[in-house]
Amino acid sequence: MVTLVKSIKQHPVIQKLIYTTKIRRPSGPQNFGMQFYQENSSWKLDAKTCPCDLEFLEYVKKSEISGKSIFHFGTGTHHVIGLENQQLNQPNEILGITASAPEHQAYIRLVLKNKALAKYYKVLFGDIYTLTANTLPPLDIVNLFHLCEFYLPEHANLLHQNDESLVQLFLSKLNPGGKILFYSGSIGWGNAEPIVKSFEAAGKIKLVEKYKHLLIYAKSF
Repeated sequence: MVTLVKSIKQHPVIQKLIYTTKIRRPSGPQNFGMQFYQENSSWKLDAKTCPCDLEFLEYVKKSEISGKSIFHFGTGTHHVIGLENQQLNQPNEILGITASAPEHQAYIRLVLKNKALAKYYKVLFGDIYTLTANTLPPLDIVNLFHLCEFYLPEHANLLHQNDESLVQLFLSKLNPGGKILFYSGSIGWGNAEPIVKSFEAAGKIKLVEKYKHLLIYAKSF
């Protein structure tokens, strides 16, 4: 089985066929480009492979977070963070973003069935690296669980941010007492961790809490 997996990874055409037929999802746009990723990627809830959203929900419940403004990077087709938020006595205002058309279409279907969902949970379809300070509201909590998973330098002329400037952008939008969260289990963490550490070393952020695979930082003043 291991040999088969390695063989598949060495043949982009086979990988593309597997992803197009939905046998597996592309882990990121690096191998096939953003358009293929946007058209074919969709992430179902999988607690073993990627528990970050479930851990975030646990953290929200444990910390009694409600009535806050939250930015959510990477929604999945499940949109579990938005759905669970709806059950709170005082829901948070959540703005999500996904680069996956199937994930955004799943959101539209959910809202058509449950119009109350959109009252507190909105989802943008687009590349997070196109965002600017002018397009974002003030935020209390930002999760950047998928930092360094999606940036394509060859698309720099179409973007406003890279991974480092993206962190700075969201720090600039944090309200006093706000938190920015990272996920140490991310497939991009090997590249994301040095960026986070550089912000910490520069005195821009400080680690205030850990919850399972989540690292919770506050802005340093």
